[in-house]
Amino acid sequence: MVLTPRRGTHIDGWLWQCDRCRKKRSLRTNSFFSQFQKTKLEILVEVLYFWSAEDGVVKTARHLGISKHLVSRVFKALRRICSLDIIRRPFYPFGGPHDICKCDESMFTYKSKYNRGRRAKKQTWVFGISSTEFQPARGYFQVVEKRDRATLIPLIQMLLKPGSELHTDDWGAYENLTRHSPNVSIHRVVVHNRHFLNPVTRAHTQESESGWATMKLKIATKKGIRPQNLQMFLDEQMWRDHKTSKGEEFEDILAILPLYFPNPPQ
Repeated sequence: MVLTPRRGTHIDGWLWQCDRCRKKRSLRTNSFFSQFQKTKLEILVEVLYFWSAEDGVVKTARHLGISKHLVSRVFKALRRICSLDIIRRPFYPFGGPHDICKCDESMFTYKSKYNRGRRAKKQTWVFGISSTEFQPARGYFQVVEKRDRATLIPLIQMLLKPGSELHTDDWGAYENLTRHSPNVSIHRVVVHNRHFLNPVTRAHTQESESGWATMKLKIATKKGIRPQNLQMFLDEQMWRDHKTSKGEEFEDILAILPLYFPNPPQ
């Protein structure tokens, strides 16, 4: 098929057409843009650019003169792609004998706006491991329903290479970690209610704390993330950290879209 001008005032102006059988297909067939048929392609590409620059929904909508609902839909579709990409092209396991990893959990709180009366905040726990192999440290973050050993140990085993050194706080699920997690050869503990740096082993979890602060600051700038959307937000941040080069996020997201919409017209 070849690109052919489309008659009339169609939003795209072009279509795919076979020279032999004259069969026609939409310009957006089997592409990311097929989800947004009523929006011009140039507008969608601009939304992708604003997303790559980490601009917010409101700013993007105001600058392009389009609805916040449309921008939110496109941003959400891009986050789904990020989630798929880190599953299909995982950046873990990391660590190993020569790299120290830091492990921690943090609570993320979401409070609904404009509700009358008293409402309980929704609290969600997130587990994370950061690797000092990268500067600044990067890691993996996952929403968990529980912080018990049965939940955390399989994640540690999945994320770390054999022979890893892991620093944690004194949470009970990490007790006797080297016995329960074979990939951890050295386990050092810091008791946070006493000090931030273990005075004997010099162990600390500051890289994890820095990661939590960065995540929560980004959530604050977005006026909060609903609990059901939190994992996709974390996936997006991990994708940006591990799968992009600084300043080239726009090119990187365009490069992976064909991986998930792989059937262009022939």
